[in-house]
Amino acid sequence: MRRVLRRMAIGLACLATVGALAAQPADASPNRILSGWIPYWLSGSTSASGIASAIANASLFTDVSPFWFTAVPGGANGTQVIINKAFANGVAAAAADTQALHAAGIPVLPTVTDGMGRGGMAAILADPAKRAAHVADLVHIVMAGGYDGIDLDYEQFAFSDGQSSWASTQPNWTAFITDLAAALHGQGKQLSVTIPPPCDTATACGAPHGYWVYNLAGIAPAADKIRIMAYDYHVSSPGPIAPLPWVTGNVAYAVAHAPAAKIQIGVPNYGRSWTEKSSSGAYQLSGNCPTAGQSPSAWSSLTSKSTITDSQINAVLAAQGVDPSAIQWDPVNAENFVEYNKPVQWKDSTGAMQTCNAKRIMWFVGPQAVLARTQLVGAYKISAAASWTVGGEDPAQWPLLVAYDASLSPAVTAVAIAGPTNASFGTSVTYSAQATYNGVPVSGVGAQLQFKPQGTTTFSPVVTTPTAADGTVSFTVPANAPGAYQVYVPGDTTRAAQTSSAVPLLVTSVVNIGTTPARAKRHGHVGVAVQALPALPGQPIVAQVQVGAGWVSVGHGVADSDGRTVIMLKLRHRGSFTYRVVAVAQGGFQTGASSEFGITVR
Repeated sequence: MRRVLRRMAIGLACLATVGALAAQPADASPNRILSGWIPYWLSGSTSASGIASAIANASLFTDVSPFWFTAVPGGANGTQVIINKAFANGVAAAAADTQALHAAGIPVLPTVTDGMGRGGMAAILADPAKRAAHVADLVHIVMAGGYDGIDLDYEQFAFSDGQSSWASTQPNWTAFITDLAAALHGQGKQLSVTIPPPCDTATACGAPHGYWVYNLAGIAPAADKIRIMAYDYHVSSPGPIAPLPWVTGNVAYAVAHAPAAKIQIGVPNYGRSWTEKSSSGAYQLSGNCPTAGQSPSAWSSLTSKSTITDSQINAVLAAQGVDPSAIQWDPVNAENFVEYNKPVQWKDSTGAMQTCNAKRIMWFVGPQAVLARTQLVGAYKISAAASWTVGGEDPAQWPLLVAYDASLSPAVTAVAIAGPTNASFGTSVTYSAQATYNGVPVSGVGAQLQFKPQGTTTFSPVVTTPTAADGTVSFTVPANAPGAYQVYVPGDTTRAAQTSSAVPLLVTSVVNIGTTPARAKRHGHVGVAVQALPALPGQPIVAQVQVGAGWVSVGHGVADSDGRTVIMLKLRHRGSFTYRVVAVAQGGFQTGASSEFGITVR
């Protein structure tokens, strides 16, 4: 990725923005099939098209990784992580972008690149103390920024250090990933690791092939996500950017050596243009053409390759007079290509203006090609397709991806629940539910009754019972605590899991009293033995006498650890009286009353 990064930044600075981002329909499916990297030049306050693109299509994204940080030499331990120096007003811009992405429901895992230079990061990782310090620095970045985790894009091992170093670097790298993942997980954060492809060809994968130093299988137990940069297959010479057979081979190898749910496949949103050469190796130029010495700038324009984002390709080709019908599709590699003439004007030694034409060929991963690679998500059950770059895409890709996302969506499961909202402590309550999808009963599936105690936020399993042929299920449980019940029905390959709405349950204290005399003498005392359930030590217990349509308190007690107390009734007046005992609401339990009892005072 680093190899493309600087060239794309330069190219983008020279190109005008074309088109508008496609908005996501309101009824988009809930699948999240995309991830991706947002370059620093497509985020921040000056040009945030990458942030806007992610937010406009938020329901498709599992997460995004803005290119904001770089590990560079310095600090007490030889390395420090800093905001990318080219990211204008980086700290404030990162905070604002993170807030906007979070508001759209998109987790943010900023990318840290390796700016240590040849052998620098390998040396840090080889020293346990410095490696631990680097882990601490990375965790600090995540926590200080309020991010959901971090993404590592350490490419120096692959493209600078040389293969002779890989055998010694690999175990240190694996230990580093393991340590960093543990530290991030301890803070509830995620670790994504971006790696170059493990395959040289569709079938030549793993050591001694591919970039085996990154030890895909070795880091898989620790990392939450492993993103494979499956692009730049052709760089110096013309050819497809990401041949689909090679991309598919990388995915197949990855899922054979790591959990599929952790794998994300990199998908390029760009093309590359080269000047074609003859069989003799000469550039195919026509007209009045300069040599490299006559006009270095014209020669460079005629012969240099260029990288162009998908968002700019249509405009660039139109400027060269290319008819869209000239664009071809390679069904094997699943990419577009087009040949065209590029005229370049230059002045000869006399000052006369001359024109030379270069025969160019452009390969690019446009909307249809992006879809073909994203379809590997469903085919191999991997985590996501990771776009390089988010914000550099052709907006025409979004309807294709939304439609594909919808095709992966399982049918919606409907779960209706019915049950009581009030019960006395210890009595039985029954909740019934019916599960259907598309009007069809969900039968023979283990539905789970779940309970959330009052004052908490988490539902826990209570009991599991299979649904009947008509999709119904019932659960009978004791009312032992206030809270809420819901029914969860798991999904399968044809429909989504679903949880019913929650039914709140208020539980009333039960008050039991001992035997009391039916008759007693005036000015005497009657002791009423009381037990309130559940036993709530310190719960106020009140004896009441009926007066007219109401009740008046005539005695008090406090429950002990068994919920027991004795209340003495003082009999002051002759007559027949009706009494009851009330346990006052406490601990979330509602006020409960005993059965009524009568005493005739003589």
